[in-house]
Order: sequence, then C-alpha cells, then structure tokens
Amino acid sequence: QKGLFVREPSGELPALVRWWNGIGGILDFTNPEACKWFSSNLHSLRARYNVSSFKFDAGETSYLPRQFSTLVPLSDPSTFTRRYSEMAIPFSSRAELRVGYQSQNISCFFRIIDRDSLWGYELGLKSIIPTVLTIGVLGYQFVLPDMIGGNAYPNNTAGQINGTNSLPDRELYIRWLELSAFMPAMQFSIPPWAYDKEVVQIAQKFTQLHEKLVAPRVLELAGEVLDTGDPIIRPLWWIANDDEAAFKIDSQFLIGDDLMVAPVLEPGKQERDIYLPAGRWMSYKGEHFDKGPMYLTDYPVDLDEVAYFTWVQ
Repeated sequence: QKGLFVREPSGELPALVRWWNGIGGILDFTNPEACKWFSSNLHSLRARYNVSSFKFDAGETSYLPRQFSTLVPLSDPSTFTRRYSEMAIPFSSRAELRVGYQSQNISCFFRIIDRDSLWGYELGLKSIIPTVLTIGVLGYQFVLPDMIGGNAYPNNTAGQINGTNSLPDRELYIRWLELSAFMPAMQFSIPPWAYDKEVVQIAQKFTQLHEKLVAPRVLELAGEVLDTGDPIIRPLWWIANDDEAAFKIDSQFLIGDDLMVAPVLEPGKQERDIYLPAGRWMSYKGEHFDKGPMYLTDYPVDLDEVAYFTWVQ
C-alpha cells in the first residue's frame, strides 16, 4: 500500500523473490520513505528489547528479481547494494554488513561470507586470511571473519554430526578461535562451553588477549585509516615490498606494521613453518630474531597458542 517494495517492471505490483526463508519482497532502498520506515522499526525494536545492534544480512544484487523497477532507476544494479549499505549508517557503531559497493566510507563491521566448518581453502579455515587481506586492500578495514568454527552446516562440517545438529571439529574450533582473536572483531555463534572446560579456558585466554593486545592496536590504526586508507590487517609484503618470498605468504598477516601473526591452520599440528621478513623480531615467548629474512622451520606452537612476533626498533 505504501509502495515501499522493489516492483515489477510495470511498477504496479511488488516483485517477488526466493530467498532462504521462502518467497518475499525486497524493500526499495532507493526510496527514502522505505529507508525511513525500516530505520524507524529498527529503532523501535532496539529501544523495546535493549538490542545493542543489528546484523544486516544479504544485500547482494543477486537477490533482486531478474526484471524489476525501483523508485530511482539504477543505471548500475550494484548501486542497490550501495543504497542498502547506506541504510546501516545510523547503526554503524556496532552493525555488520556482508556487502559493499563503493561504500568504503561506511564504518560498519564488514563480515566475510559464511565459511564452512572445514580446514581447507574452499571456504574453510585456510580461506580466512587471504579473504581478509583482499577485503582490507579494497578499503574495507573493520573486517569481521564470521562465526568462530564456521557455520556448522551438517553437509559442510568436519566434526560431530547428530541428525541436523553438528559441532565443528574441536581442534578446528580452537584454531579458528585463535585466529579470530587477532582480527578486528570476534563472533561467537557456537559457544565454547558446547565442548569442554579446556576449550572454555582457551576461549577466555584469547578473548582477554584480544581485549588487551589486539583491540587497542585496531583502535589506534583506525585513526590512520582516515588519513592514509591503509588496511588494519596487512599482508607481509606491506613491510617487505622487495621481498619475493613475502608475496607468497598467505597463512600469516600483520596488524599494522609491527605485529605479525602466524596461526596454525593444519589439523593435528603443534608446529608450523614461519617466515620472518627482514628486521628485528621478538616472539611471544621472548625470543629475539634479528638476522632476517629467515624461515623458522617446525616452530613449536601448542594447541592453546598462536605464534606472534613484535617488530623491535
């Protein structure tokens, strides 16, 4: 009745689409009245239930009907994603989006697409670092690497499966948790107490590490983002742009220029090879390395540890 939906080409009826909950309509975010209506309802919901913020899912142009019309015609369909992202601006202090198009100025958390509860590069644990690095270089700095342990869908989970309920593999969950602790934000959708006391203790250890070591750096680097546009999570070649080996590393990353992280991403491993670019580095164990660049072969990393190194001036 209010004409707030994306409509069929004739403009007479709302255009219907299929999504993961069946059939529905899409709000026309080129229409200021639709944005106002949606935002007003979100504010009411937040006030009534003391909601901290919102997760704005989807928003991709792939959810638009094959043929449609909007109040403001779209010369580029991806502009719809931009308008969807702008809708989140009033909630940007804690809100998360999973889409972006020419929207690097919107300082919401940018969530990477769902990961499967697997170890490999195909939407598994190993895919997180390359994805976060790419998104950061593209200008989306406040990256949220989705839920710890992956989405736990039964058909895409290495772990315990009972009917439709599944838990990611315990070791995978721990290593995922450890990696997430060094990202700008952590998301628990599967609680650590779904496993055992040791996992809870590891979760406490790394959430505290995130709070004390990582979060202050992220906030400091956020100020630099405004001036330089440099990513918060950086590839190794960022500080070693004439080092060919650094360009090949996709399992380590930097927070700023002086904190390097090398998580374990392989099952059954309590050691890993680590590449140190030229410079003086101090490990989290207090070891000093000042003859780089160098490889540390089979560097020991216990199940409750992540190898990280600070650049020493």
